[in-house]
Amino acid sequence: MERLFSPDNPLIRFLGRVCDLMILSFLFTLSCMLIVPSGAAMTALYTMTLKMVRNEEGETIKGYFIALRNSFLSSAPGAALLFMEGGLIFVIVYALYAGGLLFLPHVFIILCIVTLVLTSWLSWLFPLQARFENRFSGHCRNAAALSLTQLPVTCLMTLVNLLPLLSVLLFPNRAGELITFWILFGFGGCAFVNSIYLRHVFDRVEDISAQSDSKTE
Repeated sequence: MERLFSPDNPLIRFLGRVCDLMILSFLFTLSCMLIVPSGAAMTALYTMTLKMVRNEEGETIKGYFIALRNSFLSSAPGAALLFMEGGLIFVIVYALYAGGLLFLPHVFIILCIVTLVLTSWLSWLFPLQARFENRFSGHCRNAAALSLTQLPVTCLMTLVNLLPLLSVLLFPNRAGELITFWILFGFGGCAFVNSIYLRHVFDRVEDISAQSDSKTE
């Protein structure tokens, strides 16, 4: 019985991880409801999930709010971009369900492409802010470079980040259940899945940076 409830038990570790992701999803949703700290909320979410995949996490709630506070000002420009992305997605969804034709076909396609590119870029921007110290302009350049040089990872992360929207669009009759799922678990789960890919990329970046520093010395 003691072994069953031991912290080293794989089942207990798995359930603990699921519980942490549920807490993060809920905290992230509450933070985003205020709109202004949405960029900091995304950065804080990735701060915690990147620590999780490295088994570095401590107290989930305390760690999230510390990361939220520390990234509040630096993530403000990212929040504006996130709001822009949300506006584009709203326009596209509204156009899909409108009774008449709102845009010419080529305009609609351009809007979809711009939204997809912006989403793929933001998929790198917030994790970079969560993991590395840099100016916002530097993070923007690095996010653009990584989104192109790590194209398979970019595609996977973009798909994962669009899953909440795609699931609701594909199953509108289940919208209530799906929204509840994303609020209670999905957002944290998506960030955790992305963090698995990001860990390997960031580890290589840190190794290259360390080798470069050693040669300079």
